Amino acid sequence: MSVKENIWVQVIQQLNNNELPNQQLMDQLSPEERDLIDALQADKMIAGANNLINTINEDSAWNKVRSNLPAKTIKLMPRLLRYAAVLLLPMFLLAGGIFYYAKNNQPVGLSLAKLQPTDHNKATLVLADGSEVELSENPNKQLAEIAGTSITNKNKELLSYKADGTATGKQVFNKLIIPRGAEYKLALADGSTIMINSASVLRFPVNINAASSRDVYLEKGEAYFQVAKNPNKPFIVHATGMDVKVLGTTFNVNTYTKTTRTTLVEGKVEAKSANNQTTILVPNQQAIFNQQTNTLTKADVDVLPYVAWANGKIVFEEASLGEVMDQLSLWYDYDVEFQSEKIKQIHFSGEIERYSDIKVILNIIEQTGGVKFSIKNRRIYVDQR
Repeated sequence: MSVKENIWVQVIQQLNNNELPNQQLMDQLSPEERDLIDALQADKMIAGANNLINTINEDSAWNKVRSNLPAKTIKLMPRLLRYAAVLLLPMFLLAGGIFYYAKNNQPVGLSLAKLQPTDHNKATLVLADGSEVELSENPNKQLAEIAGTSITNKNKELLSYKADGTATGKQVFNKLIIPRGAEYKLALADGSTIMINSASVLRFPVNINAASSRDVYLEKGEAYFQVAKNPNKPFIVHATGMDVKVLGTTFNVNTYTKTTRTTLVEGKVEAKSANNQTTILVPNQQAIFNQQTNTLTKADVDVLPYVAWANGKIVFEEASLGEVMDQLSLWYDYDVEFQSEKIKQIHFSGEIERYSDIKVILNIIEQTGGVKFSIKNRRIYVDQR
């Protein structure tokens, strides 16, 4: 057993002697080793683990396990599985061992769960030639100069396009892909800015002023537009089943569900459906296109819940728990599984800071909503308390 691999054994022995582990030893443990020790503590199995350490030759035990595994699996195997196999595999042959294995393949209650943080600053830029640039790996960098326009990534949160001269020639399009759990801001060469939400794809012209109209394509997801005024070049957002035409205004377009919604904050827009129905919106109104019925309707709304995400907040007004968890799933990149359909109908109102730790948010919902959460990997299970 190497000196490094001996460290976690020393920690277990100290815990078994009711001693506080030496902090220098703790600092040398990997996250996987800490997880294993925490799990043993939670299940009150430190003493059993210590007994095994005293009776099992780790190296021969591991070699025996390894001999039964394909070489490919060994290379890909997390270190935690090595320690778990060595320390816990013999325990399966002893009383109580099967319980430990089963328990660790079940979701863990929220209070004990260790939730992985979400990286909210990720995006992939697809250039006109099909090449891809991961923006999180290229912060504060000029990425390219295309069609008289320079492209710069700033602080892993803003992709900026700046015209170096008069835009001419055929329009060249780029695409910005935002994964689930992230968002990115885009500044176009005409001065318009677009905040693009999680699990979204926006296609847009590099040299946006080279044509008679400024056309962008929200291929999926949600985006918040602040359009620079130019009466000579209308700005048109092409979304699922709906085109939104403006001269200068602020609005939100959401295509996450079977209903495409355009919510107007200021200015004036014309919404046109794929089957040529049209409606004019003024501030605090929303155009709703139902893809199943092919109908376009208009409604007066409180815009705050629809646009709060672009200002770092999530606002719920009598939203069902199903709707709440849909938003949290998108923003934090966790899957959600309800134990019954009835739980989805519990309703919530409130305002949440969008960058809060998801565990904090789930704790609030647990305390106020009569539900309980359990976690396994990146899946949240919702049950009635």
